[in-house]
Amino acid sequence: MSEPLKKKTAVALTWSFIDKGGQQVIQLVFIIILARLLSPDDFGLVAVLAIFTAVANLLQESGFSSALIRKKEVLNQEYSSVFYFNISISIFLYIVFFFCAPFISAYYDKPILTNLSRFIFLSFVFNALSIIQNVNLVRNMDFKTNTRITLLAGCISGIIAITMAFNGFGVWSLAAQLVMQSFLRSVFLWIFIKWRPQGGFAFIHIKRMSSFSIKVLLTAILNQVCSNIYAIIIGKYFSISQAGIYGQSSKLNNIPQSVISDGIKTVAYPLLTQINDDERGIRVYRKIMRITAFISFPIALIMIIMAKPIVVILLPEEWVDAIPILQILAVGGSVFPLYSLIATLLQHRGKSGRFFIIELIRNILSLSSILISIRYGVLGLVTGVSIVNILAFFIGYVFVGRVTTYKLKHVLSDIFPYISIAIISFAPLYFFNRIIENNFLLLAVQLILGTGIYILIVKLLGSKVLDDCINLIRRKEQD
Repeated sequence: MSEPLKKKTAVALTWSFIDKGGQQVIQLVFIIILARLLSPDDFGLVAVLAIFTAVANLLQESGFSSALIRKKEVLNQEYSSVFYFNISISIFLYIVFFFCAPFISAYYDKPILTNLSRFIFLSFVFNALSIIQNVNLVRNMDFKTNTRITLLAGCISGIIAITMAFNGFGVWSLAAQLVMQSFLRSVFLWIFIKWRPQGGFAFIHIKRMSSFSIKVLLTAILNQVCSNIYAIIIGKYFSISQAGIYGQSSKLNNIPQSVISDGIKTVAYPLLTQINDDERGIRVYRKIMRITAFISFPIALIMIIMAKPIVVILLPEEWVDAIPILQILAVGGSVFPLYSLIATLLQHRGKSGRFFIIELIRNILSLSSILISIRYGVLGLVTGVSIVNILAFFIGYVFVGRVTTYKLKHVLSDIFPYISIAIISFAPLYFFNRIIENNFLLLAVQLILGTGIYILIVKLLGSKVLDDCINLIRRKEQD
């Protein structure tokens, strides 16, 4: 990797981590506060609507963001055509969802869902207004501006939600947070990013990009269905409260893994598009895999071993059922950041259709696991989630090995050292759960000892990945 590209990547990766990490820290703070002001039922009502908003966001974006980012040069009319297309689709989808809202509330026998869903669905209309501005930020690897905008919108919307919750607005506090965050982020993107539509709509541009974007779109929809269907099942066949507890457990598990996954993936895709040599691209990708494994596996072990003090400290007593759910989800979540990088590599190679097949298999496995595990209750369903995630990881990299020189054996050789060291460093610390009663002390002892042992072993073994992370920080400080 050339020095200018190394430096640009280092800066972009640092700001991407700050962006994703900042979002998740803000989200965690607001979860802690709002969980003390609202009930699991309130969170459950929003959780069962998440799949509709997620799929709608993807449909109105239609996969064209990835297509635009992937292009070497983009015409102004291409930007404008995608912009007008997104706006049109988002308005159409909102109208459809508006009239479908009564059927959603009837499905759960919760009349409040009619008006609640109609309000929450405004978020994907606001998101559509700023998709092109966001594409420009990613293409230019300007994650510093993106970070500032996202964190500002997140803070303001969170404060609005807390204020409403204090004043007794209940579930509407969570709805307002979602909608206001989308609205404010779009407003700030229009203020700080100077792109404006130039020229009219030309369907030819949409048609040219659709062969690539449709595959990305279908893949993303399958991914969202797979991620959100469990809350729907739990809310319908168990209780809305259990759906809320599952949703918050999933968020606690996803917060650290999403920081890793989104932070690295956001930089990896535009970085790989700048590399034309396939072998060089694989070398860079393997380095990204090792960095991801180095960070993700110890975090997964932390969530498994320290779930009890984490949940007890962060959430009120009525959320105690989240402990085993969090532990089980963390097992499958350990490979999620590595799995999510598959899409980056295949899109870079122009093989997005392969990832659609992988996600289709994953989706079939998820539906099969629901049919098998639903009889074993919520914990059975959650166990199915983790098993499917692990199976999808192996299946995904088998497919990768068929279209690249990066075989599954190479993947395992890159990540096995870090999962082994993480288990050796953190697993013995579970013993402290039986001898330390104070949860604050328990968490501190386990976290400090486990992290210290992990870094020490990695350093003694002479792993280059630690030096890569240190150099990344040093480059940022020099900038």
